Amino acid sequence: MKNIKSKPKHKKNRKSYEDLKRTISLERKLLQILLDNIPDAIYFKDDKNRIIRVNRFYAEGFKLPIEDIIGKTDFDFFPKDQAQRMFEDDTYVLKTGKPIIGKIERTLLPNGTYNCVTTTKIPIKNKKGRVIGTLGVTRDITAYDNTERTNLEMIMNSLKVLDKILETKDPYTFGHTRRVSLIAERIAKELGWEKNRILELKMSAELHDIGKILIPLEILNKPGKLSDLEYKMVQEHVQQSYNMLKPYSFPSQLPETIYQHHERLNGKGYPRGLLSDKILPEAKILAICDVLEAMISHRPYRQALGMDITLKELKENVGSKYDKDIVDVVLKMISENNNKPFWLNS
Repeated sequence: MKNIKSKPKHKKNRKSYEDLKRTISLERKLLQILLDNIPDAIYFKDDKNRIIRVNRFYAEGFKLPIEDIIGKTDFDFFPKDQAQRMFEDDTYVLKTGKPIIGKIERTLLPNGTYNCVTTTKIPIKNKKGRVIGTLGVTRDITAYDNTERTNLEMIMNSLKVLDKILETKDPYTFGHTRRVSLIAERIAKELGWEKNRILELKMSAELHDIGKILIPLEILNKPGKLSDLEYKMVQEHVQQSYNMLKPYSFPSQLPETIYQHHERLNGKGYPRGLLSDKILPEAKILAICDVLEAMISHRPYRQALGMDITLKELKENVGSKYDKDIVDVVLKMISENNNKPFWLNS
């Protein structure tokens, strides 16, 4: 029987190695084809936040060949402050191993315009579970953002129409709600609130007295003291406002904020006698703005009380009626404006 000669071992290993190389090369090509056909910017970064791989959509956004992007960082393509925020997000993912999902931000394009995007960043881990880089996916939602802005403009225009109706019936309430909105906006900005939350607060301020449209004008503008029954009718504007707004698709807390704007920290407000921990931060701001503007302004039933008496009311009732942090912000802004109403400058 003849011996069958087997192939040399090194030739088998070489063939296996070549097969493995071809398989890896094919998988890399397939991955790149997949990435290049996704209409989102996709990018991989190493543990130093350097770009190590991008898809075609990402490169086309900068009008650069891919090889001119690899090895660089966001600081090479974006304004410094914008790149710094991106760097901080990447570093957060690297250090914590936690993803950032669906962050909405505005980015400056090479042509000098801004677009609105949503960005997700996830950690890339090795076999031992150590984070060695990040994968980012950024989607352009500018068209959606523009639609939402158009819808928002429609809402705001509707509010202006409503303001005009209120002005026709009760010019005092109209001016009051507008000024309360300005005060609330300034306070929220000073507290560092983000813009969408500030916008919701402004809308709450614009609508907080909408229920007064159902109160007889002779009661709203009555000179002198109201009877107990009349005063109760005025108080009911809070419930009326809530009932009018609750059925519609306003931001989630807007009707509740308005419902609470006459509540006080000590539970002696109305209509529900809520204590501090049950009152929304937005309602705490609105309560102070409402009192501040009302006291300093002329009303049908009395002259303006002036800044000194108004500040005394706030200072003497900090912690019992009014939130200390908010009052401190108000006092600071009034002091910086030479003890004059800062909102009149807006």
